[in-house]
Amino acid sequence: MNTPAVRVLTIDDEPMVREILATYLEDSGFEVFQAGDGPTGIDLIRRERPDLVLCDLRMPGMDGLQVLSTVTREFPDLPILVVSGMGGMSDAIQALKFGAWDYVTKPIEDMAVLEHAIAHALERARLRQENRQHREHLEAVNDQLRQTVRQLREDEAAARRIQFQLLPENDKLYRSYRFSRHLLTSQYLSGDFVDYFAIDGDHLGFYIADVSGHGVSSAFVTVMLKSYMGRYRELRRQNRDKGILNPAETLSRLNREIFSCHMDKYLTMFYGVIEWSTNQLRYSSGGQFPFPILFDGEQAHYVGKKSLPIGLFDFASYQTEFLQLPLRFTMVFISDGILETLPQPTLRDKQAFLLELIGRTGLTIENLIQALGLDQAEPLPDDVTLLLIERMD
Repeated sequence: MNTPAVRVLTIDDEPMVREILATYLEDSGFEVFQAGDGPTGIDLIRRERPDLVLCDLRMPGMDGLQVLSTVTREFPDLPILVVSGMGGMSDAIQALKFGAWDYVTKPIEDMAVLEHAIAHALERARLRQENRQHREHLEAVNDQLRQTVRQLREDEAAARRIQFQLLPENDKLYRSYRFSRHLLTSQYLSGDFVDYFAIDGDHLGFYIADVSGHGVSSAFVTVMLKSYMGRYRELRRQNRDKGILNPAETLSRLNREIFSCHMDKYLTMFYGVIEWSTNQLRYSSGGQFPFPILFDGEQAHYVGKKSLPIGLFDFASYQTEFLQLPLRFTMVFISDGILETLPQPTLRDKQAFLLELIGRTGLTIENLIQALGLDQAEPLPDDVTLLLIERMD
């Protein structure tokens, strides 16, 4: 396929100059148009849209500077070269100010100079066109990106509302047991979750969970967790399965469910069941850290031991532990995001601080948030979730 010839317009009031230029340029493969004055040249530009213009400066009527002014205003990307015999540096500077791309003096002793100037101007025009197209493409991409980000933010806002609607009622009282919770997110959506519920007439269930990672994928796992736990509760309600009353069995089921999804996600979780009639806690931990802290009104101590996360290993096993709860107590669960916010230099110092803090009497979820510095507006490096269980006799 042949490349179309470059179309050049010469504007000059001297017919001999026009013919010489046209003959040379046509022999070099250009398609040439001619105009003997400025208005005719401008008219040809508007009709024929040449690729490049050669224009004299000194012409009767409309001179070259007036042509330059009109052409650069209407066709700013059209290369226009001044070919003039007027000479002088001041004329060249004036022409360039009016929009000329280059200046070649007449008589042209070496036509290769003109051809070089034409080639250089055409290359500049090509690069300008490519740059403009590139900018337009970038602007279009940026517009699309802005629309996508706006849509994502709207979607995230909707997802955040849905996720927080899945949380249990705050400051919920079940007989003499009061449950309070607070969830702070490092991003728009949380990988932490907490829930508490009545299983039947004699049992309360509760859990705190922390999914690996952040954002949408981690939040999605918390929704899955809520769904799984809801299914186990429904099986108990229908008297078809009592697994929800067995914390170890519940964590084992969750481990199989999440591991089989192959989502490259795992979670830590503490699941407990309180028996109303005996005030006994049965629980199982799936990698939960820091350990829960139990305060009996006089002394605070950690509850639990090391265990494997859920969904990370198919061979993981879990144990149900039993704890006789005091008649009056406060039990505090905090997700591991808190460890990144505390100023103490070592993990042991952080654990000691938490133990001392929980050991204070009159602890509430509000003053716990304040004491941990979680009421500040600064962004958090990780999600932080608090669960507080109190028994008032």
